[in-house]
Amino acid sequence: MRLGFIGTGAITQAVVTGLLRFDFPLERISLSPRNARTAAALAALDKRVQVCECNQDVLEASDVVCLAVVPQIAADVLSELHFDARHHVVSFIAGISIDEVRRLVRAQGKVVRAIPLPAVAEGKGSTAICPADHVAKSLFSALGQAVEVDDEARFDALLAVTATMASFYAVLEAQASWLVRQGLDDDAARSFLSGYSVGLAHDTTRGERSFTELIEHSMTPGGINEQVHDELSKRGTYAHLGDALDRVLMRIQGRA
Repeated sequence: MRLGFIGTGAITQAVVTGLLRFDFPLERISLSPRNARTAAALAALDKRVQVCECNQDVLEASDVVCLAVVPQIAADVLSELHFDARHHVVSFIAGISIDEVRRLVRAQGKVVRAIPLPAVAEGKGSTAICPADHVAKSLFSALGQAVEVDDEARFDALLAVTATMASFYAVLEAQASWLVRQGLDDDAARSFLSGYSVGLAHDTTRGERSFTELIEHSMTPGGINEQVHDELSKRGTYAHLGDALDRVLMRIQGRA
């Protein structure tokens, strides 16, 4: 596979790092020169990685092209490029539909959307793909869990859920700060909570128990897990999360 990236930011860095780390079969990886430092660091990892002089050169050297620019500049960047029917386009651009991407690239090749996240560099996490596509699935199955959906509304919902990353870390920070107030030093609090979170996440991958079943399994009647869960439920904490995601989805879909 000859793989190219238009845009060389954090997600491109994570995807390329993961593909190299897990020996995905590639003939060449061509990178946009926009972020010179990141591109040079990736090129130093493997001789198959090359930094092109311009974005059009990325297209000329690639059959599969990943679009990894921010939405604000996507139209300007893509309007200057000439795609052709051989290009298999995988768009990472949030909030821009498949039809809009196809209009911007002005080509008849396959266009799919994907949401790779930073953890793909370590072969962890999930990547949503829309529609089902064997090329994108082969790439992202090598880097963790690949989840295919054939409806862009459902894909946008998965994209909306990725807006909870900062909140996930904020919950950990709230717990760490509480532990420090109880007399632990910050390093001990962080070390404990990091391992604790990995353990909980690992439990979600074991067997086929639903999240509801895991909640129930974690609580002893009258126990401390039940106490915290009941208090947060009564205060509407979980409902507020759903409301926030509703507003994110509206923004993604251009309805807000």
